[in-house]
Parts: sequence; structure tokens; C-alpha cells
Amino acid sequence: MDVGKANAALLESWHLDLLSPVRPGSRPKRPRTIGLYLDEVNRFATWLADHGRPEDNPGDLADVSHGDVVAWVADLRANALSPSTIRSRWIALRSLYGWAAEEDVVPSNPIARVVVPKAEEAAPDVLDDDEINALLDACKGTAFNDRRDLALVRLMLASGLRVSEVCGLHLGDVDLRARMVMVTDGKGGRARAGRFDPATAAAIDRYRRQRGRHRLADRPELWIGHRGPLSRKGVPSILDKRAALAGLGHVHPHQLRHTWAHRAKRAGASSEDLQKLGGWTDPSVMARYGASLAEERALAAYDDFDPMRGL
Repeated sequence: MDVGKANAALLESWHLDLLSPVRPGSRPKRPRTIGLYLDEVNRFATWLADHGRPEDNPGDLADVSHGDVVAWVADLRANALSPSTIRSRWIALRSLYGWAAEEDVVPSNPIARVVVPKAEEAAPDVLDDDEINALLDACKGTAFNDRRDLALVRLMLASGLRVSEVCGLHLGDVDLRARMVMVTDGKGGRARAGRFDPATAAAIDRYRRQRGRHRLADRPELWIGHRGPLSRKGVPSILDKRAALAGLGHVHPHQLRHTWAHRAKRAGASSEDLQKLGGWTDPSVMARYGASLAEERALAAYDDFDPMRGL
């Protein structure tokens, strides 16, 4: 048996299911997620082959036992991989073998009784007022990149957009009069509306006026650079550059989303409104955003519900 060809055929069928699942309650996965899943499963297949598992056909993904998976997890732990890394690899296998068991590709799900602890994720730091002002000041200027970067950073802070969402914006997605942005959700392709403040609208307007004189002005994408549309890899580069000018440490795109969530919660946004504006379908995921300063918000809110008031 050609294990390589058999695995490729198995993964191709699984790939199709990830793109267009037929199981009730399943949603299509994003291309980036699918790529990560495939990478992890191929890594597992290599581990199987290197360790002679299963004995008859080392590396065969369709002939894996519960013991093989247990040994694999033990090996990951022995190599001092972080809990979050182990869990991400386990999630990929859980998806594969959950599908394979339902499709009768495997006689039973080898990962069904293998549990790895949930990784304790440290809540990312959010930017405070001074850091936000420093970052925005570092973007100020009249050059094209200055106008673009200020508008970009302000929009991410004002609307809490994911980096994939902000990079996917087209000119027609932004309504400056209504201060609204129509977003194609980075988590599944759903559409939603976002809002931003007047100062952000003014920053986007200044950028768009200057963009109209750019050699790539006819492109539909909102954010452009010297060579073409701004990619999701370009945003971290912009933030690194502006953060360095501001004298800040590393600032990453998702940190701006956490900052937006914290400031919205602090200003009194309801969980329902925040979930809708942020594009979350799972409230438990939303709860992690801005979690690093949850105690600060609770203490600040005390005066609003002082249980000893009037006593």
C-alpha cells in the first residue's frame, strides 16, 4: 500500500468537508484555518512514520489507534511544547477523526477519549490612553503613508476590526457620513456593520483624498501601498514601525482589538452590543477580550451600584 497516496486521498476528502460541511451544525472553515489543520495533521503523519506507528503501515492516518494518539501527546509533552501548541495540534486531529469516524473511514475515533488540558491564555495587554495617543501621534504627517497609517490605526481602535477584516475592505465598504463600515467577517464570511467616531471619519477622509492622487487610485481596495493592496502581513509591519517611533514595545493587530473591547466595556457597552459589533458568535470567546483589565472596570463601576449607599 502506498501510504502517501492513501493519506493524500483521505486529506483531500476531509478538505472538501472543511470547505463545505454537510454535518448538521457544522460551518465552513476559513482557508487559513484549513491550512493550519492540514499542516498539523501532516506533522502527525510524519510522527507516526518516524515512530513506526501503526506497525503494519507506518504513517497511515486511517489506521491509527487510541494508543498511538496517547503516545503522540506524551511525546509532545516530553518535548516541552506549550499547552496551547499541544491543544492546537489536538484540535486539528479531533476535527479529522471526528469526520473520519462519521464517514466510516476509521472503525472508531482514536482521539475520542484523549483529552488535553485547556491552555491558560494570558490576556493580552491593552493600550492605555497615553500609549494610544503616542501611537496616533507617531502616525501624524502629510505624506501618503502617514495619512494611510493614521486612518488605519484609528479605524482598528475605533471599530475593533480583525486584521483580515480591515485588509479586506474596499472603498465602497466605508460610509463616512454615516460613520459606518461594512465588514466581511474574518470568522466565517458573515457580513456585519461596524461604527467609528468623527475623528476617525476625518482621518479616513484625508487619506482617501490623498489616495485619489496615488498611481493605484483605481484599485477597489481601501488600503494600498507602493506595490499594491495592503496585505495582512503589512499591518503588523506598519504597527511595528509606528510603535517604534512612539517609543512603545511591540504592538500587534489583535492588541488593538482587545483595546477596543476594553474601552467599549469601560464606557458601558452591553455584552450583546459588543458581541454584535465585534462579530463574535461565541460569548465565551468575547469574554476574553479586555479581560486583563476586568478588575479595573469592576472597581471603577463600584460607585454606580454602591451597596452601602444611603446607609
